[in-house]
Amino acid sequence: MRRHAITTVLGLTSACLTTVCLITACGSGGDSDNPRPTAPGNVPSGFKQVGGALNGVLIAVPTSWTAVDLAKDDIEKGLESSGLTGSALDQAKGSLRALAANKAVYAMDPESAKESGNQFSTNLNGFCQASVGASAQALIDVAKSQLESVHAKVSEAAEVPLNGAKGVRIKYSLPLKQAKVQGTQFYVPSGNGKTCIVTLSTDLPGKDALFDQIGGTIRPI
Repeated sequence: MRRHAITTVLGLTSACLTTVCLITACGSGGDSDNPRPTAPGNVPSGFKQVGGALNGVLIAVPTSWTAVDLAKDDIEKGLESSGLTGSALDQAKGSLRALAANKAVYAMDPESAKESGNQFSTNLNGFCQASVGASAQALIDVAKSQLESVHAKVSEAAEVPLNGAKGVRIKYSLPLKQAKVQGTQFYVPSGNGKTCIVTLSTDLPGKDALFDQIGGTIRPI
């Protein structure tokens, strides 16, 4: 990732306990109005691909997860098959409304809400933003600073190989209301003037291996 100036905007999605979205960018210029066609990418057994050209990114998630494409799907209709009710459904709706402006793709594990004492659904969101470029270390420094400004505790921040390319992975914990959310963010330069940001969140233990497996399937398009 080439060194340039770096621009960041921190957005905490409302009423959802799900996402800290650090909108920043790395990479070279490109034509963002003409996305590359959708490609199969790397889909492990038992996974399905979500996202597409309108989102700017493809991601593989377990087949049991419910996905909503905020570039084209109606939020209410997209959540019909999730099985969520009550506060868990309200949290999901709030999260999606906050992410819709970014044409994000959102996916969640409906069964995880039953395991969570907070009715919190293990989930991800992914979207892409225009790049101004940055080195990996500059991105890490800014991401850590922004996460810590909302009282998140960063436990790991490093450049990592992702699906044949290089990106940045940041792991953190974030206390919100009665839950302690464990988050993993991946920043992947697209090569066409954008950086894709994928955030995975849970309040359940033992999700690191799954999150890393999902991160390894991220494919900007």
